[in-house]
Amino acid sequence: MSTRRRRSTGSPTGVARKELIVRAAAKVFAEKGFANATVRDIADEADMLSGSLYYYFDSKEAMVEEVLAAYLDLTVTGYQRAAEELADPVAALHQLISLALHGLVQYRAEVTILQNDWHSVRPIESVARRQREVEKIWLDTIERGVAAGVFRSDLDVRMVYRTLMGAIQAVIRWFDPRGKVSVDDVIEVQSSILLDGIRSSR
Repeated sequence: MSTRRRRSTGSPTGVARKELIVRAAAKVFAEKGFANATVRDIADEADMLSGSLYYYFDSKEAMVEEVLAAYLDLTVTGYQRAAEELADPVAALHQLISLALHGLVQYRAEVTILQNDWHSVRPIESVARRQREVEKIWLDTIERGVAAGVFRSDLDVRMVYRTLMGAIQAVIRWFDPRGKVSVDDVIEVQSSILLDGIRSSR
């Protein structure tokens, strides 16, 4: 599925209104789910008339694409940098885990949408393409560790990736950024458990 996002006028007011719509859409999609959310819900959250939203976006799908685009672009860029700059596969995977957990806290709405509404957003090609890029970076890093002998070779690489990502994404269900446990504490515990589980004993 491809979507068409209308351009704003480029004026400061137009840009600000579009950003307001995107923030409102992220909140509504995360709270109500993509399928249940309506354009009216988003307009109400943005304190705008429903018809005004169509000046900036042609559809609800275009809105969710805009919501996810910035987060996914930053995620892919961060993962690529970590994988390229850290020659040690263990250090690289540790950094990927750290980036994923920090992203989960910073972009809670976007992560919630991807988790809860993947079946709805997966047909959007730009979203699916970026997710494939994410998967490739992680798989390549794990495979690099297997080739170097630091990660176990008896485990299916794709299953390892899915297990790691599943454990990371589950954190959003219980982590409270205002609580006593910090995201750095979570990173320390998860990195220790997850990396130790796939390290080679050689």
